[in-house]
Amino acid sequence: MVATIGAIGSSAAASSYYEADDYYADGGISPSEWQGEGAKALGLTGEVNRETFRAILDGTLPHGQQLGTMREGKLQHRPGWDVTMSAPKSVSIMAEVAGDRRLVVAHNNAVKAALAYVERHTAATRIHADGGVEQRQTTDNLVIASFRHDTSRAQDPQLHTHNVIMNMTQDAEGNWRSLEPRALYQLQKAIGAVYRQELAVGVRALGYAIEQGKDSLFEIKGVPAAVIRAFSERAAQVEARLAERGQTRATASAEEKQIAALDTREAKQSLERGELVSTWRAEADAAGFGKAAREALVAASKETAASSEHGSALAAQGQITAHQAVALAAASLGERQSVFAAAELEKEAGRYGLGRVTTAQISAAVARAQGDGALVPRTFLDKRGAEFAGFTTAENIAHERQLLRLEAEGRGAAAPILSAKQAANVVARAELRSDHPWNEGQRAATRALLTSPHRVTGLQGYAGTAKTTTVLATFAREAQARGVAVTALAPTASAAQTLGDALGQRGETVSRQLARNSASLSGGVWIVDEASLLSARDMEALLRLAADSNARVVLVGDVKQLGSVGAGAAFAQLQSAGMATARLDNVVRQTNVATREAVLASIEGDARKALDALERGGGKIIAHGSQGERFAAMAKAYAALDASERARTLVIEPSCEGRDALTADIRRELAAAGALSGPAVIMESLVAKNLSLIEARDPASYAPGDTVRFLRDYADKGVTRGAAYRVERIDPDKAAISLKAADGSAVDWRLRQWGAGKVEVFEPEEMELQAGDRVQFTRNDREAGRINGLRGTITGIDPLRQQATIALANGREQRLDLTDPRDAHLRHAYVQTAHAAQGQTAERVLIHADSRSANLVDQKMLYVALSRAKSEAIVVTDDKARLIRAIHERAGEKQTAMEVSAPEVSKAKSLGAGLG
Repeated sequence: MVATIGAIGSSAAASSYYEADDYYADGGISPSEWQGEGAKALGLTGEVNRETFRAILDGTLPHGQQLGTMREGKLQHRPGWDVTMSAPKSVSIMAEVAGDRRLVVAHNNAVKAALAYVERHTAATRIHADGGVEQRQTTDNLVIASFRHDTSRAQDPQLHTHNVIMNMTQDAEGNWRSLEPRALYQLQKAIGAVYRQELAVGVRALGYAIEQGKDSLFEIKGVPAAVIRAFSERAAQVEARLAERGQTRATASAEEKQIAALDTREAKQSLERGELVSTWRAEADAAGFGKAAREALVAASKETAASSEHGSALAAQGQITAHQAVALAAASLGERQSVFAAAELEKEAGRYGLGRVTTAQISAAVARAQGDGALVPRTFLDKRGAEFAGFTTAENIAHERQLLRLEAEGRGAAAPILSAKQAANVVARAELRSDHPWNEGQRAATRALLTSPHRVTGLQGYAGTAKTTTVLATFAREAQARGVAVTALAPTASAAQTLGDALGQRGETVSRQLARNSASLSGGVWIVDEASLLSARDMEALLRLAADSNARVVLVGDVKQLGSVGAGAAFAQLQSAGMATARLDNVVRQTNVATREAVLASIEGDARKALDALERGGGKIIAHGSQGERFAAMAKAYAALDASERARTLVIEPSCEGRDALTADIRRELAAAGALSGPAVIMESLVAKNLSLIEARDPASYAPGDTVRFLRDYADKGVTRGAAYRVERIDPDKAAISLKAADGSAVDWRLRQWGAGKVEVFEPEEMELQAGDRVQFTRNDREAGRINGLRGTITGIDPLRQQATIALANGREQRLDLTDPRDAHLRHAYVQTAHAAQGQTAERVLIHADSRSANLVDQKMLYVALSRAKSEAIVVTDDKARLIRAIHERAGEKQTAMEVSAPEVSKAKSLGAGLG
């Protein structure tokens, strides 16, 4: 039920395929139609003629212009792309088996709405601007030939439309050019979601009720699940092929799912329609959805649709919900991105208003929010720097303006800890005590922090510049010696502990610090490590709390590394606005010269230079076409290491789905090598859903079986902070969730009334454990002595008692009750995402970098991954040349709601020789 996109390779094959398929005219509905503003400009309307269709595919326009490029004396022109939109299976069943042809009209309307969305957000071409630089120009017009079909290749009922988007569009000067298709692929999931959202409105307007699933998926209420399964043979074939390869739809990559689909693709048969319908109805009867039940469902829907209250109620509900849906979507997107694409806003608003708002109502609500100032137009930049229409929110602007104001007000507002002469003497003594010589950057940075007169200062240092062991350790020691309290903070518990250990004290997370009242804090200096991971919202709150507490703040991090999951790039923004910042750029971590050269090249964003350095002795590059081959190679290489080498090896895969799939391959290899032994036990691990504040208030974010933990007591509701509650039932209309506590008591949770802003949500996931497995905790539990990221090794399994013994990295041992939700916040620790790996160091790093992972593989990811290695980095990719091009195009920079002006940048202060 998602939109699929495929490039068309041959105009001849395409023209035969679409026309030879199962066309039929029913009720005056044409199975083929020209669509798009570009088609109108060419005079193409009505049904699609074969000859015209073939000519347009070949790039020949009606007025005679020929599109294409001459290569080696031959004209080459890519015909176009097929964007296929498929109805939910229950809609196909009711339309094709039960015979409710009103649903075909609803499908056609949804296709048109989705194509309008495609035209608005993907239509563009490449033009040569002044100086010969190619630029992307939006055009807002497409030439589309739509063909409606009603069966799958397995001859199941499947109402779907092939929309052939021609490789042509008209530019601003009226010239016809080739289409730039990047956004088409980027918005593939969004296109499918918008189609389903519009269809859901149409289905409800016809009097049907719907049952909502994830990502705007839905089915018609009343169509039995058994019937849906019976008519899903094509999907079952793909799933069976994936299962043969040890994969599921959840774990397989898009490439692997496509291969499975092609492997199981049969030549489409042409059967007489009456015979097909008779067969379908017999199958429906056998599955328990007989003629009487089908007709009753259709009749009930028509009766509902005919009632005078139904239409007016839907219209009124839609108008109200569109405004709310846009506000919710903007707030949710604004939590994660300072600037978001207009296309994403429309899609998310449709998800919140599923079945209640149309795309037209959403567009009107977006315009109204823009007029009210809640949405502020901003250019959205994709990973490659291409410009798209976008927005930020007034709230995001306010957070950024406030954090910049707080930093600026603190300039010159604090007394230096030491004089310049005292600081120089301290640095000299510290270097004498050190077991290695300091470089000038470390000396200057330490002097600068000790003599800074500012309430907020920064320490910008590349990975492996020994920021903590030299500069921060000396600064903290001298501050404490003079009666200035030092607090060690970081965004994550593991980073906070690392910093605290280095400074000889207990580290705290930033979130825990923010939960405190300023009256309970008494000045001092707060050292915040990994500051680049702080969102603008959290940075603003931290600086405000520090100001209220009369505390100084030292922000430590690296703007070249990965940024926050939340909106903004606060650490970089503060530096750009002139925050006094000491800088360290002398990398000392790598023991291998070639590996160090690779890291330095990755800092520059030069992927070619970095990978060449690895091949000269800093590691190696391994290339395999499919993800399955790459993961198999990585698993074998990891398992071939001895236990001590594996302990010093870090495996990085950027995506969570890929991490889990690679972990499965590694465990199979380890089991075959005897590194995993004894009985295996299957436990139910709890995986954080990481919901935004807005998502936590949305009943669609929850599913039966999820576990909920509240961050505070609700005594009047019978809820205890930190206890585990299982989701039993969900009522979307009332935003009500039925929870069950461990003692069996029930809790009626109303999301709109209490608790949604103070909650953690986890989904269950099966996890196998054996003796020898490396695992890590995924949630902080101070009472149990666990922090998120704490690792250990399973030393024993008791399958009868469902218990496991774990030897922790800190030297302690614990026994886990695998049936207790408290012990279920666990996962295998063989593979880390790049975000999780940031801050870690290993002798050897094994990195998976698929050049096609546009949202995850970029310059920052490569730098973070390579810089973890002390001696060797191995990059496993699909193609070295493609990876180099991809990294070159993707800087990975996060946008800010405010653009720092040149005058603000010119205010930057220098904190010592060579610093600024």
